Amino acid sequence: MASIKQFQVTFDCAEPERVARFWCEVLGYDLVPAQEPGASAACVDPTGVGPRLYFQRVPEGKRDEPRTVVGVAATAVCGPVARRPS
Repeated sequence: MASIKQFQVTFDCAEPERVARFWCEVLGYDLVPAQEPGASAACVDPTGVGPRLYFQRVPEGKRDEPRTVVGVAATAVCGPVARRPS
């Protein structure tokens, strides 16, 4: 069984830095702005325990499907790995 060490939750949004600043304030996280202003932003737990939150700008408005992705990093994989259905 793989051991999960860290994961990231990615959100599509129109104003990534504004949304990231809000969540950093709420959660006590640190803001990591993008190299290209307005393209994306991230929130990281200063203790290194909580998940990283990543906000990326998308040109189109919200559609019917969810606009959130959870990315998981495992330390090791034992045996075959199956992709979980969306």
